[in-house]
Amino acid sequence: MKKIITGALLLCMVLSFTGCQFHYGKPSEMLEKLEGWAENLGQSQITEEEDLIGERILSEDSYVGRYFADGEDETGKDVVFGGASIEKRQLRIYGTITTESGKATVRIRQNWDVTELETDEEGNFETNLSLDNGGNYIMINYEDFTGTIELYSEYEEAEGSTL
Repeated sequence: MKKIITGALLLCMVLSFTGCQFHYGKPSEMLEKLEGWAENLGQSQITEEEDLIGERILSEDSYVGRYFADGEDETGKDVVFGGASIEKRQLRIYGTITTESGKATVRIRQNWDVTELETDEEGNFETNLSLDNGGNYIMINYEDFTGTIELYSEYEEAEGSTL
């Protein structure tokens, strides 16, 4: 019985604090707040600059920019671009993986779905992404990789998506 009463009191307190936090304003203001919270949450998933195997240069935001890595026997994962958002985005992802040994794979996480990008014979890859709201990330997985990686992410017009 004490657990039920304690749980009910905690629920009341949480709801009270939540009610104080929201000032029922304009819908656009609420969307801005939600987007800010989502962005903060999403940033925690991106690899910090000092922990990257390669080098990232962001452009407009955390979804677009360029990444270059010159690795020697690297193993690990860089979450290079992306974040969490309530907005939809259209991206073009392209680049080249030049492998001397080991393996490096570009992976796209769209909420719960993860896709690995295929490279052609020269190591080139390219895709257009239609990102829904939620958590969307562009990652590189390294397995004893020696070689170079060039990765570019840029916004595109909403024409269609191959992923």
